[in-house]
Amino acid sequence: MPTTPPSREPLVPTINFSMVCPGVYRSGYPTKKNFSFLSALRLRSILYLCPEDYAESNLKFCEENGVHVLRFPTEGNKEPFCDISEPLMHRILSAICDTRNLPLLIHCNKGKHRTGTVVACLRHLQGWSLVSIFEEYKRFASDKARVGDQQYVELYHPIVRLTPPFVASWVIVTPRATLVTSDRELMEAEALQLGYSPLAPDKYLKKNGSGAAKPTTNPVAAATAESGLTTTTPTSSPLAPGPKQQPSQPAASAVPMSAGNGGHSFVPSIAVTAAAAAAATGFGDAT
Repeated sequence: MPTTPPSREPLVPTINFSMVCPGVYRSGYPTKKNFSFLSALRLRSILYLCPEDYAESNLKFCEENGVHVLRFPTEGNKEPFCDISEPLMHRILSAICDTRNLPLLIHCNKGKHRTGTVVACLRHLQGWSLVSIFEEYKRFASDKARVGDQQYVELYHPIVRLTPPFVASWVIVTPRATLVTSDRELMEAEALQLGYSPLAPDKYLKKNGSGAAKPTTNPVAAATAESGLTTTTPTSSPLAPGPKQQPSQPAASAVPMSAGNGGHSFVPSIAVTAAAAAAATGFGDAT
């Protein structure tokens, strides 16, 4: 006698879903109908780019499935302003390259602009040409592609903090990228970059000829304060064996937003504060 197979919820992918590279996915904002699909991905982390609080239903899903939410609040690039600071992008890429966070889903609202910009910057670490990077960006943004996003990607040079041996296999050494292995090296490289980068806040405003300057804080100190960085010991080479790691310690290259604490930012106990970051980089206090 035939039996009826047990019913299963349909697997509905999130809007604009795609694999970026092994262990990394991208999409728009997940909803309840996507939870079965996300469960099948066996995610370890979700990298959330919107400034708004994460939905309670999503936090509950993450808590029940052991998924860490890494929050990097961004407004997106809207001309004539560059609202995604370089230090913030450096920390986003550092989190993505850390295998302790993989498999990982990157998402914003629609999965077009902020997510597209992050993925485009990630491609610099894989040696992609600008032609290929922009083709991929436009494929997801369609007729909503922003010139500002593409200018940002073209001018952006990654500074990525790697933590051997937790480095994704698809990260390659390219002339465009600076790879470091400690928070101090990261902040020192960022301080130097502020002196010449065309994406530095004051230079970007002058280049685009906008009117009144947009109020900004020191981007290195601000990104450091948001990311909750911890102090580490530098190694001689980013891809050489590093100091012994504690598997139970979460990757400290993001603002972890644990589902268990209601989505509030968690700062590690040995955090570098904004004031300390400003002192290390030679800038004034962050506000």
